[in-house]
Amino acid sequence: MNRFMSSLGAATLVLALSLSPESFAADPGVSSQQIAAAKTPAEHEAIAAAYEQEAARLEAKAQEHDAMARSYRSAWSGSKGTNAAAMSAHCLKLATRYREAAEENRAMAAEHRKMK
Repeated sequence: MNRFMSSLGAATLVLALSLSPESFAADPGVSSQQIAAAKTPAEHEAIAAAYEQEAARLEAKAQEHDAMARSYRSAWSGSKGTNAAAMSAHCLKLATRYREAAEENRAMAAEHRKMK
């Protein structure tokens, strides 16, 4: 069990270090060329829809991390050698970042809808 927890802790650390703020940035799959070329309402709506789709994906990731936080709190609390509170807090922090990124994507979608 201790070996498992050490591996889990190491994996969590690697994940935390790999998740820079850039990993939460809007990446709706829209190219800079597509944005520069958008002139018609339909083109702006397509871009807005891509941002909305990315927002939905990010919200789903936030919900996954909320669920993981609950799991750490309930399943691992009191287990010897674990820090369930820290692991839960880590998941909640990620959930917050994913929600912030989702909100940024929704704001971008709204701006493109104004360009119609």
